[in-house]
Amino acid sequence: MMDNQTGNTNQLHAEAAESNTAAKKKTTSAFGAKTIFGGGKVALWCTSIVVGVVIGVIFGIIAFLIRRPAQLSDWIFVVLMTVLIGECSVGFCWVAIVDRSTITGVIPHPEENVEDTWRTRAKSAALIAMVLADTILLLLVSFYDKPIPSPIAAFALLSIMLIGLITMACAYFVYRKKAIA
Repeated sequence: MMDNQTGNTNQLHAEAAESNTAAKKKTTSAFGAKTIFGGGKVALWCTSIVVGVVIGVIFGIIAFLIRRPAQLSDWIFVVLMTVLIGECSVGFCWVAIVDRSTITGVIPHPEENVEDTWRTRAKSAALIAMVLADTILLLLVSFYDKPIPSPIAAFALLSIMLIGLITMACAYFVYRKKAIA
């Protein structure tokens, strides 16, 4: 009699687990199934697209006010700024409002993941490397008497960004190698 009840209870638990898994599969997707405010996929995508396009247009207007386009190439710059910033803004908005629990394969508590610790340490190392590169660059510029051409200044800033990215990648792999070994 007891074995029959235990078997029924186990069967009920198995059926409940299957229904929970089926329900979870229905409510998750690769891009998320709802917003943190409770809307569904349509609300998620519509909000992201509308906010992203508005931010892109605002940056396009700012670019227009800064450049005051007179030639066709200047207009191309304004449109390019609008499009590029707009699509990046759509992605950032989506990341900000998606409910993480509705994304397929997401880790429930990422802050408890060991890789998060490696990334945090790598970001700290990258920040230190970028500050050191900035300091060296500022020291060099302070002794330079002539005006610095804008392509050289842009290249210097890009180099500092690359130093940070490379440092972060190298530090992450070093921390990972230490933990695995």
